Amino acid sequence: MAGIYIHVPFCSRFCNYCDFYSVKQTGRIDAYIESLLCEIEQRRDFFVKCNATPTTLYIGGGTPSLLSPDQISVITEKICSSFDIHSVDQLREYTVEVNPDDVNRDYLLRLRSVGVKRLSMGIQSFDDEDLRWMNRRHDSAMAKEAYYTARDCGFENISLDLIFGYSLLSEEKWIKNIETMLSLRPEHISSYQLGIEKNTKLGAQFARGEYSPLSDEESYLQYSTLQGMLADAGYRQYEISNFALPGFEAIHNSSYWDYSPYLGLGPSAHSFDGDTRSWNCSSIIKYINALKNGDRCFQGERLTSRDKFNERVMLSLRRADGLDIKSLQEHCTGEDYESFTKQLKVLLRQGLAVEEGNKIKIPSDKLFISDGIIRDLFI
Repeated sequence: MAGIYIHVPFCSRFCNYCDFYSVKQTGRIDAYIESLLCEIEQRRDFFVKCNATPTTLYIGGGTPSLLSPDQISVITEKICSSFDIHSVDQLREYTVEVNPDDVNRDYLLRLRSVGVKRLSMGIQSFDDEDLRWMNRRHDSAMAKEAYYTARDCGFENISLDLIFGYSLLSEEKWIKNIETMLSLRPEHISSYQLGIEKNTKLGAQFARGEYSPLSDEESYLQYSTLQGMLADAGYRQYEISNFALPGFEAIHNSSYWDYSPYLGLGPSAHSFDGDTRSWNCSSIIKYINALKNGDRCFQGERLTSRDKFNERVMLSLRRADGLDIKSLQEHCTGEDYESFTKQLKVLLRQGLAVEEGNKIKIPSDKLFISDGIIRDLFI
């Protein structure tokens, strides 16, 4: 399994918490697409080198729904022709991220007509006060309307996002958010704790003492509430931040966590071929100019055996399925594995990890602190 990710870096408004690379320069969309098509051509041998075939396509951002369906169609056709995909229907999954306020019935029908089968919709909250604080462009009513319109247009696989762990979010609000989400019954739910990033409006407010984050205890309570309510509603948690109805786990995102190759296209996008990680420049101007001149716009680094070991541990333990010990042993030296097992025994005694057959897993009630647990297992 392998995937292709396309980063659309345009936003008409910046959320106060988001540090993904994005720009408001929507006047550069045509130039961006022209450069993107050149990059696709430039990297058409990527999967040949790692002996893989792309089976998923994910267009994210930024705000991909600022592109017209015709522009998305041009990108789709170029992807198919460049990577030996005879028809978009060959893809196991084709996802486009959309903002609720960008989409209407005509837009969504046209998106379906170019082969998009799955939507990822950035709801983030169903509370209008919180949405205004986040600087989102939609309100709760728009979010619900966009979701129902997508259903009417034939989308049978929709993922919705929710954010928790910020100071405005009381437990009462959070439960109401989850209840509203469950009333819609999307196939997939992603939920992330709000982080404070330096190069954001929220980061600046925090640095000035104008924002106090929710305590770790309160954030943990919200995460536990989420886990319990979604489990009771029939959703399976298959990764730290992701929940799905049976059979609707995100195929594309899973490729990031199972060490499959993936190609990232567009400014700031990352790629992995099994041995090397590479990343594109985080500048729309540099990106456009480089591709216009036929230059490559990415740099990379070859992973050491230690890098690969640690990444395999980290990515595997993010998933509910856990870490396959036999697979890990096949990709490390005896000395490295001995160091790993020594620390693992400590975590097992502390109940921070469990052993089930040939798998090591982080217990569900410890996933909230998984970053620290995983770091303790690095060599």
